[in-house]
Amino acid sequence: MRKIVIYLSILGLLGCLACSKDKKIGEVEPLGLDYELPQGKSPADDRIVEMYKKYESYILYEYSDKDFYYDSDITQARSYVYQLLDPRYVENMMDLLDEIWFDLYPEKFHQQTLPYQVFLASDLQYEDFYGEIVKEFVWSGAFSVIVSVSAEKLQELTPEMKLELKNKLQIKLWSFWRSYNYIKLPDEFYEVSNYVGVADTDESSPDYARARGFVDGYNRTSLWYDYIDDWNTGSISEVADLSTFIECLLTRSSEEWKDDLTWPLVKKKYDILRNWVQEQYGFDIQTVGNLFCE
Repeated sequence: MRKIVIYLSILGLLGCLACSKDKKIGEVEPLGLDYELPQGKSPADDRIVEMYKKYESYILYEYSDKDFYYDSDITQARSYVYQLLDPRYVENMMDLLDEIWFDLYPEKFHQQTLPYQVFLASDLQYEDFYGEIVKEFVWSGAFSVIVSVSAEKLQELTPEMKLELKNKLQIKLWSFWRSYNYIKLPDEFYEVSNYVGVADTDESSPDYARARGFVDGYNRTSLWYDYIDDWNTGSISEVADLSTFIECLLTRSSEEWKDDLTWPLVKKKYDILRNWVQEQYGFDIQTVGNLFCE
């Protein structure tokens, strides 16, 4: 197998950033880091090299603290500790990522959105404000994504486990892509609902949440009703509304959408987003939600 040796230069990075607005994720090159592909210890090396040839994205199972922590956005709010994934299980991880990430999107979309570095780990954790250890499956920085699954778990994955991992990964990826403006979503979405005032729990009221075009989110994660007993009675911002819809598109099956789509404004916003993604990026976002659900 041909070896690819890439020598990275901070001068090249600064020049590229200054001259182009169309850089893909991954063309932000860290200072003084050398990556040699294949890394030479996994049966998945050929697959990793092929991904680099297609997308110029490094999938790494051997890396140093310097590599990991160089992307300062990774540790901006938390101090992460990681464990490398045993090379014997990298192929298992690649199989999983094919199912819940790589096979879901067309090549053109990957060329636009794949991060510069994908770190494979067997453990990723941080200590929270209360001193409790919190384990993460996925996290991202400005140009890096870390995916962590233990070797034991990789060998016993069930469809239910894959569904949970898919949902977590996709929510994080779409948040990452939106935060760094690598995907655009339509302003038309914001023109459907009235964002002024709280919702009503009475389904006959014009202020009922679904009548106004709002939906309950995935697993109640960081959305508009975090501190409200009944999500219907909250108010919502435009940004939170879009985040909720995107999370639901990524995590709900077509069957799970049926009741909400009987409400005209919910259906209108659903169609706007689904059609936009199909027209702009060439895939049906609902297929992501359907994965492992049907």
